[in-house]
Amino acid sequence: MSAEKGQSAQSVPTLVAMVDNDRMALLALKGILPQLLPSARWIWDAQSADEAVRKALDPETRPKLLLVDMSLGDATGVSVCRKIRMRTDRVALLGITAFSVSDYATRIAEAGAQGIVSKADIPQLAQALRMVSSGEVYTPPALRSMVTFRTASEAHRLLVDTVDDGGDNSNDGNAPERPKLGSKEAETLHLLSRGLTYDQIAAQWGVAASTVRTHAHRAVDKLGANSLAHAIAIWLSQ
Repeated sequence: MSAEKGQSAQSVPTLVAMVDNDRMALLALKGILPQLLPSARWIWDAQSADEAVRKALDPETRPKLLLVDMSLGDATGVSVCRKIRMRTDRVALLGITAFSVSDYATRIAEAGAQGIVSKADIPQLAQALRMVSSGEVYTPPALRSMVTFRTASEAHRLLVDTVDDGGDNSNDGNAPERPKLGSKEAETLHLLSRGLTYDQIAAQWGVAASTVRTHAHRAVDKLGANSLAHAIAIWLSQ
């Protein structure tokens, strides 16, 4: 009987979903997932943050593991993780990115994810998938002294407790203070509000477009916005 139970437990698939606005990246990872995580069963993918959050929170479509791309157009993977983790601890969250993992690691850890990994590092991706899907956390080797990831239940409890213990951020009865943006983050929103693109701003500053995108995403996260357009609206209203 115990042997039968063991076989039954091993046959239970790991339900996996992914949000990435790059359709080719979705198809590529879906194709190699069975090799990286043999127990995986792909149940859905999404190209928008709102769709991913909705499906992850719906008991009918909830995955055991959600792969979250960090750059989702107007939204960020950090905001997706925070929205899901605030509501549930039943979905493991693994950040994936084509950019440097150090750009997002601290923020995604604070948003309740269980790890982050580069899309390009297949061995680390396989290890991260195995560890996070089994209830553990994964930290890239280069960041292990700098970032602390928590299990889904620990991260959920911490986020909920933070809100319960003072989420209003009140200051002696005054209105809540908005997080302050860095100079580059504020300038990025200013230029985007004037209609400039990431590439145009990058050319103006003499930097890569990915650098400008990072400034924009950090502004979205700091302002607690749902999207880049929302962040610009908040910034313009200050």
